[in-house]
Amino acid sequence: MNVLEVAIYALVLSGGGEPFSCEAKAEGVACTNGLGAVLNDAGNIEYSNGVQVAKLVDGTVAFTNGVKTHWGSAGWVQFSSGLSVRRMTDGSFRFSNGMSCRAESRTKVDCRPAE
Repeated sequence: MNVLEVAIYALVLSGGGEPFSCEAKAEGVACTNGLGAVLNDAGNIEYSNGVQVAKLVDGTVAFTNGVKTHWGSAGWVQFSSGLSVRRMTDGSFRFSNGMSCRAESRTKVDCRPAE
């Protein structure tokens, strides 16, 4: 579990319209959108709202709230919730709703409208 993947899934869980940041803490990752996350005993990312995200053997992820992923066209990962995300050449992740998440350091990620 790293801060960037926690932020990406937190954006999917929140619907992702408002800017927020996530930061690694001793007890897990805390995000300013109200979500926090820890790695649970099963190896899944468990969010403070009870949703868990599991990495599946085929490389996709599944959310316990029913959200699934699949590879779409042109390298976009499609979430069944309607959002899509793609890694950009600068290392940021751009979402289909106009948001972008970028690692500011190894311990902090900012998600805001893409420029």
